[in-house]
Order: sequence, then C-alpha cells, then structure tokens
Amino acid sequence: MNHNPEIHSRRVAQLKLVLPGLAIFLLILLFLFSRSGDGNIQLAIFDTVAPGDGLVLRDPVIRGKTIDNVQYEISAETARSSDAEKAIVDLQNIAARFLPVNASPGSNITATAGQMDNTTGLMVLRDGVTYRNDDGLVVVLIDLHYNTTNRSGHSDKPISGTSPQGDLEATGLEISNAPAAYIFENARLTTYPARNRAGR
Repeated sequence: MNHNPEIHSRRVAQLKLVLPGLAIFLLILLFLFSRSGDGNIQLAIFDTVAPGDGLVLRDPVIRGKTIDNVQYEISAETARSSDAEKAIVDLQNIAARFLPVNASPGSNITATAGQMDNTTGLMVLRDGVTYRNDDGLVVVLIDLHYNTTNRSGHSDKPISGTSPQGDLEATGLEISNAPAAYIFENARLTTYPARNRAGR
C-alpha cells in the first residue's frame, strides 16, 4: 500500500480546521434550542466568518410567549454568540413585536444593535432604539433594557417622543405591563390644542 506523507499531512491539517468549526456549530445549535419551552426558534442561513469570530446566523427569528401568555416575535439581520457559554447573543438591526392582550396595547421595538441573554430573556438595546405602542406612543431612546419575559423595561438616559397628548421629553423611562404603565422621569409635555382637536 502506497502512503503519501504529504497527502496525509494535508488531510490532518484540513481536519484541524473543520472539526473546531463543526463543534462550534453544534454548540450554537444546542444553545439556541435550549431556550424555554415557550420559545419556538426558526433560523434561516448559517454563514461562517473569519477564524476566531465563530458563526453568524443570518436572518434569525425567535417566537415565544411571555409569562402572561403574550405572543412575541424577535427578528434580526444577524446574530452572533459573544460569550464562552453561548448565552449572550449580539444582534444587528433588531425588530421585536409584542401582541396586545387584554388592556395592554401591543408594542414594537426596533434598534440598530443590541444583545440578548438567552437564559433570562433580557435585551439590552442601543443605537437607533425606538419603542412604539398601539395607542400612539412613540419614544426614541439612546438605549433600552427590556425583559421579554414580562414586557418591562427601563432607560436612565434622555428620551424624546410623541403621544396622543403631545410631544414629550424626559430624562428616563420605566415600562411596566402588569398593568400597562409608562413612568417618565423629569418629563416635559408640549401639547398642541389645535392638533388635538383636529384628531378628534
């Protein structure tokens, strides 16, 4: 039997490259599908990136329910695990939708970038964050810490936005959904009576 040492060395080198990548791929799959039983995760395309950067998920979608049975869907352009335990996921171009339930309006959250902790459901959003609810509230934030399990959130940085009552500015925001409430810190509301009358 004729053994070529050069071919053998090449195959060993290829295995050294392929096996770590396959292991990372399987770890990410396990981490993603280990979310709570309420989470129904649908993933699109897996794309490899430069060595050392792990794997990037393209167009991932997470569907689930909050503790009060509100359905939600979170999508992103890309997702990349950023810690050794594969619990923290870096997201780009995020869009989240929480459906209305009982007296609580539905809400939409968008952000350019952020992170999600897959073990707690906490999202830390930054850059181009906008929170909207179905009652007409639109708030632009510098960042937002939002818990997907109970639809609560907060930001301690300046915010601005509009509401059915007028334009508002504040130094911070607390969001609660049991019951639905928005607490603005040091808020200033500018009302426009003519516009309000026209909207009636």
